[in-house]
Amino acid sequence: MMIMGIDSSIPQASIALLKDGKVLNQAEVGTNATASNQVLFLIDKVLTSSGVNLQDLDGFCLTTGPGSFTGLRVGASILKGLLLATSKPFVKIDTLEALAMQAMPTGNKVCAILDARKKEVYAASFCGNGGILERLTPDRALTPSRLCQEITEPTIFVGTGLNSYGPFLRSQLGGNFIPTQSKCTDTVAACAARLAQNCFENKKTTNLDELTIKYVRKSEAELKFKEKESSKRGI
Repeated sequence: MMIMGIDSSIPQASIALLKDGKVLNQAEVGTNATASNQVLFLIDKVLTSSGVNLQDLDGFCLTTGPGSFTGLRVGASILKGLLLATSKPFVKIDTLEALAMQAMPTGNKVCAILDARKKEVYAASFCGNGGILERLTPDRALTPSRLCQEITEPTIFVGTGLNSYGPFLRSQLGGNFIPTQSKCTDTVAACAARLAQNCFENKKTTNLDELTIKYVRKSEAELKFKEKESSKRGI
């Protein structure tokens, strides 16, 4: 079985090919400022260097958030195009769950975080149980201070949110803050593909009309529109 994993939800957009549980090829970029061009370029790069055609794939998987609103929309649009062109099945994967996979294998609690801006993070906690992730909390947008209040035991932190809030979390949590020490070299796209493989094997794929994006909170444009409408009504 060969699966293409697609992630454009975080700044390091990535593409991966997973064949029979092993990463055949993967590539990532450092920014999603021009995500559409980068993701399409990565897809072509990974396919060409692997000698694989789109029709050789058994299916696709896409990280559907939370993450960059623009990146998520770009990824969804590209996936729709691929599905229409190939008629292959697909699976949607939670971005934070894919990130948490980068800390595996572990028996510790794992917290995956992304910078949500506005002085908040997207976060979710998992437990590494026998190499299988078990979700402990839903995806949420909250302040780093609030997150610290919920961490009561040694926890492995993973994710790009550490770039902005790693020092703060370390200072507040002390010994309960454990930076990931995993030797995992899988991109987020590759981790997503690993999670998706079980879904494909159990025929738990997603219909195209069920392709939804997990924003977790409203976009800045939506908030401004709501504020504007409230002002008009004198609320």
